[in-house]
Amino acid sequence: MSSRRRAGHPKRSRPRRTTTRASATTRSECDSMGGYDSLLLDHDGVVVDVLDSAPVRQAALDAFAAVGVDAPEDDHVELVAFGPTYDELVSLSEHHGVDHATLWRHRDDNLADTLREAARDGGKQPYPDAGVLAGLEVPTGIVSNNQRRVVEFIAEQYELTEQFAAIQAREPHVDSLERKKPEPVFLESVMEDLGVSEPLYVGDRESDVVAGERAGVDTAFIRREHNADVSLGREPTYEVESLEDVADIVRGTAAAED
Repeated sequence: MSSRRRAGHPKRSRPRRTTTRASATTRSECDSMGGYDSLLLDHDGVVVDVLDSAPVRQAALDAFAAVGVDAPEDDHVELVAFGPTYDELVSLSEHHGVDHATLWRHRDDNLADTLREAARDGGKQPYPDAGVLAGLEVPTGIVSNNQRRVVEFIAEQYELTEQFAAIQAREPHVDSLERKKPEPVFLESVMEDLGVSEPLYVGDRESDVVAGERAGVDTAFIRREHNADVSLGREPTYEVESLEDVADIVRGTAAAED
């Protein structure tokens, strides 16, 4: 077993959220399955693999070109490609004398096309261990900073739609930047959609850990090839190497490390 609860990081006691949804898992059912009444997962880098950075940067370059900026600074391309904050986007747009909402619309449209093409061509597909999710007895949801239209397309492309009872992800407009992780908005929305209060949330970035902390839920940091050597400044509840490890935790079979 490669998963472990981080030393010195006991499972938190959290205020209970009340719900009237009939589908919500009861506390006794939750206890019998390891203490979690649901499983929430980031999308890219957790359920499906990450795309090579070159086409993502090209989508950003094409967005700049669409608003008349032919030679943007490399750091601005990097920022637009991989996710600025709202304030960062406004600042760099003012620097180039362009409308920030228009630049972001082109970026999101270009990247959505790129990611959907990659999914159709097999360049972006589920990790081999994603199949384990189908065998879990708790509701499963997606919490992603990617665009909802992309997440839903990939789920349909690879017949994963039935595995996820709820999806929260960005809409393709600039205001969504203020809702993305590490803000807990998407996490809390999925919890409300599912009628759950004790999820385990799995992510591959420090922003996922922070979002989990802000939402008051336990987190598992999954190490894949793209983040195997990443050092974290925030401590997750667990570190895992696969979704099989996650499934064991949810089922209550993973041994805690004292």
